[in-house]
Amino acid sequence: MEQLVRAVDEVLAGEGRAGGRAESAQHTKVGDVHYLEDGWYGLPTFTSRIDPDDLQDMRLATGAGPEDRRGRSFTVLGWRVESERVRLQVAIHAPRSGMSLWAVRRLPDFLFRSLREALAALPNNGLTERFVGGRIDAVAPSETSACDGVLKGGQAQAYLACTSPGLRLVWGPPGTGKTTVLTRALSDLALRGKRVLLVSGTNVAVDNALEGVLKERSSLPHGLMVRVGSPALRHVAEDPRVSLSLLVRAKVAEAEQAVEGVAEQLASLAREPRLTELRETEARLTGFDPHAYEQAKGRLAHGLLVERLATELEAAEAGEADARVRSKQAANEHQEALGRWESWAAQRTLLEQVVQWRTEIEKGEQNQQQMQAALLDAEAALAVLDTEQRELDGRSRLRGRRRRGEIQRERAEQSRRRDALHQHVAQATETYAAHHEVLRRRIAQARAEAHPVDDTTLRLQLALIESTAADQTKVDQDLALAQHTAQTAGHRLRAARQDHQPQPGDADLVAASENAGLPRLAVRLRELRTSCTGLLSTQAELEYKHERLVRELARRRSQAEPELIREARVVATTLARLRLNRTVAEGPYDVVLVDEAGAALLPELIVAVAKAKETVVLFGDFCQLGPVMPKRMPKQPELERWIRTDCFELVGIRTPADALAHSGCAALLTTHRFGPDTTDLVNRIVYGGMLRSARPVRDRALDPEIILVTTDGLGEGDDGIASVRRAPGGKGRWWVAGSLLATALAERHHDEGESVGIITPYKVQAQVTHDWLHDQRHLFRTPVVEVGTAHRFQGREFDVVVLDLVEDGVLSGWTAAGDFKDARSFPRDGARLFNVGATRARQRVYVIAAWDALARAANGTVLAQLRDMARAEPEALVRGVRSDHLLGLPAAESTGLNPLQQEIWEAFEGHVRYTAIHDEDTYYPDALDAIDQARHNIWLWSPWYTKRMWEVLPHLHDARRRGVRIHLFVTNESDSLLQGQLGKPATAADAARRLPELKAVADTLVEIKDMHQKILVIDEQLCFLGSLNTLSHAPGGQGRREIMVPFRGRRFARHILDHENAELLLHPPVCPDHGSQAELRKYTVPSKRRSTRSPHTTNHPAQRYFVWACPTRIAVVKPDGTTATVGCDRRKALRPEETKHLGKQPSL
Repeated sequence: MEQLVRAVDEVLAGEGRAGGRAESAQHTKVGDVHYLEDGWYGLPTFTSRIDPDDLQDMRLATGAGPEDRRGRSFTVLGWRVESERVRLQVAIHAPRSGMSLWAVRRLPDFLFRSLREALAALPNNGLTERFVGGRIDAVAPSETSACDGVLKGGQAQAYLACTSPGLRLVWGPPGTGKTTVLTRALSDLALRGKRVLLVSGTNVAVDNALEGVLKERSSLPHGLMVRVGSPALRHVAEDPRVSLSLLVRAKVAEAEQAVEGVAEQLASLAREPRLTELRETEARLTGFDPHAYEQAKGRLAHGLLVERLATELEAAEAGEADARVRSKQAANEHQEALGRWESWAAQRTLLEQVVQWRTEIEKGEQNQQQMQAALLDAEAALAVLDTEQRELDGRSRLRGRRRRGEIQRERAEQSRRRDALHQHVAQATETYAAHHEVLRRRIAQARAEAHPVDDTTLRLQLALIESTAADQTKVDQDLALAQHTAQTAGHRLRAARQDHQPQPGDADLVAASENAGLPRLAVRLRELRTSCTGLLSTQAELEYKHERLVRELARRRSQAEPELIREARVVATTLARLRLNRTVAEGPYDVVLVDEAGAALLPELIVAVAKAKETVVLFGDFCQLGPVMPKRMPKQPELERWIRTDCFELVGIRTPADALAHSGCAALLTTHRFGPDTTDLVNRIVYGGMLRSARPVRDRALDPEIILVTTDGLGEGDDGIASVRRAPGGKGRWWVAGSLLATALAERHHDEGESVGIITPYKVQAQVTHDWLHDQRHLFRTPVVEVGTAHRFQGREFDVVVLDLVEDGVLSGWTAAGDFKDARSFPRDGARLFNVGATRARQRVYVIAAWDALARAANGTVLAQLRDMARAEPEALVRGVRSDHLLGLPAAESTGLNPLQQEIWEAFEGHVRYTAIHDEDTYYPDALDAIDQARHNIWLWSPWYTKRMWEVLPHLHDARRRGVRIHLFVTNESDSLLQGQLGKPATAADAARRLPELKAVADTLVEIKDMHQKILVIDEQLCFLGSLNTLSHAPGGQGRREIMVPFRGRRFARHILDHENAELLLHPPVCPDHGSQAELRKYTVPSKRRSTRSPHTTNHPAQRYFVWACPTRIAVVKPDGTTATVGCDRRKALRPEETKHLGKQPSL
């Protein structure tokens, strides 16, 4: 015992620490839950493997947890562990969405700590000492019978072991009757007044035995047997005779009624119209973040501002460039005028001399004129004197004597002056005439030399110089202004770009939010919360009261549980809960029965054995998987053996022959679960030919028991779906082929009403297949379809098992190494792993692997045994099917298949086949080639159609000429992108002719408002899905990064077309008033008209509906005299059942 405790201490050190410390009372988030039905929520557990036994004080809460005063918190009233989820029960008034599970988690090493504490406190009884020493009692002789001859052979030996004092083992391969023996033993021991502890490492093993008793004994008294813990089987969990939670509930009925009374008040309050609207509004706003919406909207608005500023900068830069060109042109013109002026320097000199000469001539002529004027003045003065003389002569001589003298003197003077002037004028005239003649000849010669430049030319050139100078000044001013404008626009754009820019999902977020009317709903929600303040306060008070009563109920339950456990004759629980539940651990027990003991650690079994006073029987199968080893093993061999050794090996049993030879081990050797072929296979692998089948041989040609589905030829390259890939970090392996084929086979058998288990050696492959099943909604159905590793399914059984070995013949895996005869643990466990998977099946086993892997397998290995059975003569015991011959095979070519191939083809028929992953560059060659290969029809959803359509259009025309029917779905003409292109001169002409071109090539073209799908379906078999717009993605690396994935499969393609309402869209109605083809629009069903059923149920009505609407807009005159446009109000529901949403609108 000391070595046991030391061994567990070593394990504890690896798990975290050997010493203990107090567990934190802080609630932590376990995971999000989803609504199942009123009062029940589901917590997914496939990836996280959550065990409610590891959690304390579980609460479902909104917001930041139970301590968040702004949120709501609800105590978990009960739970039930189901396949891949835990069902959690809370008050029925809990909200349907926005809830998470919070709990106080036990420390990771708490199970090992509890194990150490239990070992340290063990009583030193005889059974424990004998078990630790490997000494067990002999079983009854093999020819013994029991229960009036009903049980014989090994089953009788096992039954007598359970009902007789002593310590014994029972080796029972799958389906050999362990549960039958346990059922009979539990019932009989209880009737004899013995107190029995039934334990196992898993909940399902415990429940299987109890379920047998419940079915056999309809009159079983309540509380005679008690199931402590979390039942895995619903029948056990809901049976009030054994379910501890239901027994406790009956015992504390008064407290239950108090809780239910407050719950009814809360339910009544919740039906108040304003609160109903509030909750509906909250539900519709689930996931909507008003702050994030406003931020996204602001970023989009800012993005539009940036676009506008960029446009303004572009215009300013264009204006600057234009001003710069004009400035250069004006400068050139001015320089050209100046240059011409300078080039006329010689002509200007000549013409300037001409001006001087003309001035000289003009001065001479002016002098002549002045002298002539003086001469004339002198003659005029003489004439005046002569006249005065004559007048005087006519008068008296005495009276004019003096004057006459004066006149004579003046006249003589004037005559001399006149004569002098006359002589001077004559001389000057002669001189000027000669000189002027010389000047005129010079002027004529100079003008001739200056030709074609003359005075007029020079005047015009001077005017041109002044004009170009003025123009240059004006243009330079314009250039300075344009440069300033561009600089200012650039600064504004750079400043704007430094702020928050739109993010990739902003447009979709805002569009989706606004299309759903969520911003308005958020405003309405604030109004409702304000108006419902009093009601919410009352609700909060009732919820507080309800939680207080629930805690009181929990207290009473905790008091009632020990009493019920102590009164029970049979206590059934797990090995872990045996240590955690004090009342269960206290006992006392006369008999301890342990199922699946081979999968439990020795220290756990020793704790259980120590609880027995008289009898201990350990049931198990050492050929199945052993216990999961802890992270750290003791380094000392004497300590390691207490962790690594199983209960059979402890007494010297390692092989089936050892078990048969051991006196203390009863062997169950006849299986009733599977047929002789599966029995033969597992005999070859692990059981050494000792296992027998009670079932007859089936017709292997029509209904084979084992089918090998090979993956060779499905594409084994680096990117092929049949190539095995290592998981990140090197832990585990996966491939696409296994998930694809397993899903197809599972769906086929589920449709035939059979349960299916998909079993694989690797967690990562299980996760991949699980995700595939989840995406196709194959989980949580009846009959069940489950996927997991062999460890997870040990102890389970299904009608059909699909064993996905993840073996491609290139990268050998666990199963390829499997060999039970090998002394090493890895090959030995590989054989065990296959054995677990194959023996879960009641009707059929499918094995998925590459034939290459079997062909290369070493003799004696698991794959070699499969290969040998597939090659057996005269008839193959394992039937083979090549998946590459059947996947995607057209129906017309399936008529020559044999019955088995036909059955598998029907499973594969129409199933999706993933072939590649394309980006924006590799998509078009593949897609255009698919269009070129189309024979029947093409369905294309491409919201926008821009320049890329001109590349696709010729291929569509060729398809149309081949008789292929083409159906196109595009956004309607009011789309902002299309309208923007129609409004720009550079793109208007191209944009205007696109839609007519598409209409010309298509049999059907449907315009859909606010569509966003990107889908291409060829011949209803090949689908391209992703993010790329086939008719609009910018070529040459100008567009965004995109992805398109091609899938092959008629059923998948049909699902896509059905989802998109393809058939219903083929005949758009035409408006009788305007002659326009209707466009499709989507509307949301008003909240008051929605069903109150859960949206998670299969038959929940859609919360949206589609309507054909006339797109024509009509001009109308408003009461104030202004004009406006309104849309035509003719409508038609896409589906007849949706007509109720249209009211009294006129129909199309």
